[in-house]
Amino acid sequence: MDTSGSQLVRELLESSYLIPSYSNHLIKKVNLQIKKEKKDLDEIITNEDYDSPSLSATILYHHFSIRRSKRCLCVYHNERLKTIKRLRWTHGSTLPSEISENCLQEERNFFQEYSLLLMKYMSQIRLDLYQNMNPPCSKNIYIHVLVVNDIGEILTNFETQTIRLLKGSKHYVRYNDVKKFLKNGDVIQITNPKENVQTMTPTKNQKNK
Repeated sequence: MDTSGSQLVRELLESSYLIPSYSNHLIKKVNLQIKKEKKDLDEIITNEDYDSPSLSATILYHHFSIRRSKRCLCVYHNERLKTIKRLRWTHGSTLPSEISENCLQEERNFFQEYSLLLMKYMSQIRLDLYQNMNPPCSKNIYIHVLVVNDIGEILTNFETQTIRLLKGSKHYVRYNDVKKFLKNGDVIQITNPKENVQTMTPTKNQKNK
């Protein structure tokens, strides 16, 4: 079995470059192998009685060989495009010259078109997706909460600020500041801070009545 397909994928994945030079010679070898396998398969089907078990096995061999080569081509090109898209997020709207010179003109065109689509989308939603690319630490996430049992005044993690958690009051606080109260049910998270307090979860005392 020809190994050009697996060699093509291995060359891409093991390269020390983000995007290695386009392997024209291996691409041609894989395409030629596909054509040869297809020709052999057509000749067998046309000229032979393919009810024979041995012939059926030969047909399957050529069929799966063609499929394997096609998958290798798809993996090679798809991985290159995935890397090109990632570069738009990490390097901005201009490809570094050392990367651009390893790309086909079609790949450079893809990068530009992807960049334009991304900018158009951000303009439509009025949001810069490049800001705060890293997810926040859980202790810095702010949430809306409703106090269902009187807790009183607590010291926040800043240790210079306090919050008065009184029954029925609503607050926009860091998750880590009220984590233990969320666990024991004295505070509940709400998605709509304008929601009527009376519609919220009853307190522990109400549940026990």
